[in-house]
Amino acid sequence: MFRFLKRLIGFAACIVAALALVRFGPALWVEVFGGGNTQWISERFSETLREKNELVVYEVEVTGQETVSQDAWLLGTVQKVEMPYTFQMSFTVDLSCASVSALDGAVEVRLPAPSPAYPKLTVNEDEVKKTDWLYPLTPERYAQIKQETEARLFAQYGENEEYRANAWNVTVHNLESLFQSVLEQSGWGSGCDIVVVHDDSLRLDDTQANVA
Repeated sequence: MFRFLKRLIGFAACIVAALALVRFGPALWVEVFGGGNTQWISERFSETLREKNELVVYEVEVTGQETVSQDAWLLGTVQKVEMPYTFQMSFTVDLSCASVSALDGAVEVRLPAPSPAYPKLTVNEDEVKKTDWLYPLTPERYAQIKQETEARLFAQYGENEEYRANAWNVTVHNLESLFQSVLEQSGWGSGCDIVVVHDDSLRLDDTQANVA
């Protein structure tokens, strides 16, 4: 019996050693003996260039932490991810929709309200905490968590009334300063007002934008 147990333990040890060799052997070989040359292969499959006529008027940057947990009946929490992040987005004005008119003693600029754009979620990977020993966190699920977090924050801050109001105020200030400077350099600035009007009817819909 003792001999059988001894052989069984030896056999199990051989299996563990073989698995360790397969898993860590190549990396250990590179560390000890050197790995030769490293090859980098860069391929470009497509390139798209588009004209933009947008004015970035306001930027938002928020830091926080997203905690996502998965519960199972009787077992409780089987997966938990604590993800520190920095979220950035902008508000832009589509100048291709703007309409400028000369009135009696004034220049009127009509344009739609600024729109939320360019969301970017940056995760501090070094500080991410994962608890998933009962329910392993796959790369696909982790990528989905980051995508959903970015989309939710973009929708939340894009609808923030304070941010929208600030973006519009900055738009008015920038355009008033721009046109006033042009009028003063041309000699028409004296007694001429700059009026910036919010007009969402000028906004291009998706069909018009695609045609344009």
